[in-house]
Amino acid sequence: TLIGQLLLLAGQVDARTMHKYERDSAAAGKGSFRFAWVMDQSEEERSRGVTVDVGVAHFATARREVNVLDAPGHRDFVPNMITGAAQADLALLVVNASAGEFESGLSGQTKEHITLARSLGVSRLLVGINQMDSTGWSQARYDEVVAGLAPLLKGLGYRQPPPAFVPLSALTGENLA
Repeated sequence: TLIGQLLLLAGQVDARTMHKYERDSAAAGKGSFRFAWVMDQSEEERSRGVTVDVGVAHFATARREVNVLDAPGHRDFVPNMITGAAQADLALLVVNASAGEFESGLSGQTKEHITLARSLGVSRLLVGINQMDSTGWSQARYDEVVAGLAPLLKGLGYRQPPPAFVPLSALTGENLA
């Protein structure tokens, strides 16, 4: 969802294509997945509602050319995540701020992905704290997520510069630009 929304904001997805994703995802009963379908093209990804393979995209800003490797976060596809992370100069770690979701991820997939990325040589990390809209953009929840991740990141060597934390909503596009 985040990468699809980012590519839309960067002008890499035209309105006609986005309309098709909106129509098709709604018809499949997965209307909230419309932005994910920008990158998740396979039938398996769309039916399961998770990224399976590493997706590749490109966009440019006024200052940078960006190649995106959208790697899976689901535990069933860790080998594919490794394939993407092994090629990365920088990782965007997306964590879910929703109650219970962050805590569950921190003791499982989030910790594993951070550890793997670091062991694969990814020395620069940006943390997107997603679904902040579901918390009412709670400063307290944002602070809890940062406090939960900071010691783990520091312990794995993400110190200089320390990772930036960005509160956002991938679904609404808030704070992505």
